[in-house]
Amino acid sequence: MLSLYRRHLQQCPHRAKGKAFIKCSCPIWCDGEIDGQRVRKSLDTRDWARANRKLGKVEDPGYGLRDCAQPGCTEPVERGRCARHTREISAAIDAYHQAHQDAADGTKQSRNLTLEHFREFAAGRGFATVDQVDLEALNAFRSFREVTARTWTKELGTIRHFFRFCLDNEWVIRSWAQKVPMPRNLKPAEREPYSPNEVARIIAACETMGRGAYERLRARAMVLLLRYTALRISDVALLEKDRVRNGEIFIRTAKNGKAVKLPVYTELQKALDVLPLPKGADGQECPYFFWSGNGDPRTFVRDVTRTMSTVFKLSGVTGACSHRFRHTLATEVLELGGTFEDAADILGDTEAIVRKHYAKWSAGRQVRISDLLVRIWYTKKPSPQTTETKSGNLVDLVRFELTTSSMPFKKYQSLTGISTRNKRLSRRRFGRRWTPQEANFTVWTPRGLQDSTSSVACCLLLRARLPQ
Repeated sequence: MLSLYRRHLQQCPHRAKGKAFIKCSCPIWCDGEIDGQRVRKSLDTRDWARANRKLGKVEDPGYGLRDCAQPGCTEPVERGRCARHTREISAAIDAYHQAHQDAADGTKQSRNLTLEHFREFAAGRGFATVDQVDLEALNAFRSFREVTARTWTKELGTIRHFFRFCLDNEWVIRSWAQKVPMPRNLKPAEREPYSPNEVARIIAACETMGRGAYERLRARAMVLLLRYTALRISDVALLEKDRVRNGEIFIRTAKNGKAVKLPVYTELQKALDVLPLPKGADGQECPYFFWSGNGDPRTFVRDVTRTMSTVFKLSGVTGACSHRFRHTLATEVLELGGTFEDAADILGDTEAIVRKHYAKWSAGRQVRISDLLVRIWYTKKPSPQTTETKSGNLVDLVRFELTTSSMPFKKYQSLTGISTRNKRLSRRRFGRRWTPQEANFTVWTPRGLQDSTSSVACCLLLRARLPQ
């Protein structure tokens, strides 16, 4: 049991009154025994109420503590979350990168750029841990990033993935990033396929770029690979020689690991056969067509991209880029009657991706669809049959009404006397006057319908006999 007292200072006028006097401003101490051990210490305060609270903590270490804010965690804390369920934003980002090292290089670079911007934003707002970031802060981050809606779509995907990672590690209670709205009604970037003339201009530009035959032969082979296989620029740059054999090319794409197996066109095979050995390669044993095998592959892919940019610039084709060859081949496949699945197998993508990004309208495809519609709508169809009686002609009037399932499904006749027997309604039809009493009605209801709580459409075929 501990007791409080004031330890009077030398200059305190009440020093002579001893410990019992507490109506001064001298420091407060505690004295007593806890579990048989003498405890005598300062409470570092002069306020009596605060000293009582501190005394409770000294006597009971759990005094004033509560469970961690993370559901299921009973770790006592003064407020908020325990150390296990708390991560600083920088530490969480580093852990996220370490946990996703198997991602493609381009994906890792994109994620790193987005999260660096988020780290900068959080530091400016004074956020220290990831659990402090709420929905309002994430909406403000959208204003902080002055990018297009298409770019924000990709960055928001990264932010959502990061907070899902934090949620799985129990560093946050919920992922507020899921509540941030994704931009809608975004149209895919318009990339028209190359025309045959534009492809010829690009191939011809390979003969004028560089300083000699080394650069020109390599550039021409790269362009032909893009043209006839529609591979991505990274797959072309790092293509291995053993992937081309017996007139076929078989690789797994670097982006998604999809298997691609295509025939090698004769012109492409000739271009690959005359390729010079890459500079810096270790003799004829170099396993690559274009890369020497030395240095960072990402650096070489960047160099190949620059080479292609030079070729496209010399060709004079507006908006030329290596990825447009994929649009070109996909369009040609669809024009010749290929399915989206066929185009996906050729490009090494899923059918949904091909349908979203590569199914461009072209003149050839439009002609094929127009011809299909012509055959549908202009094919000769049997003419409708007409009914005549001795008393006069019958006019078919068709209308639709809503009825419930309680209506009996059978043929009804002579409905004129049900509700309007004593009311003569007249209307003009086809220049003649007719009344319900002069008409015979036949109601046809759908067959095979069972009881249902919803309304169904019932077609009423009204056959009215015109008076002579």
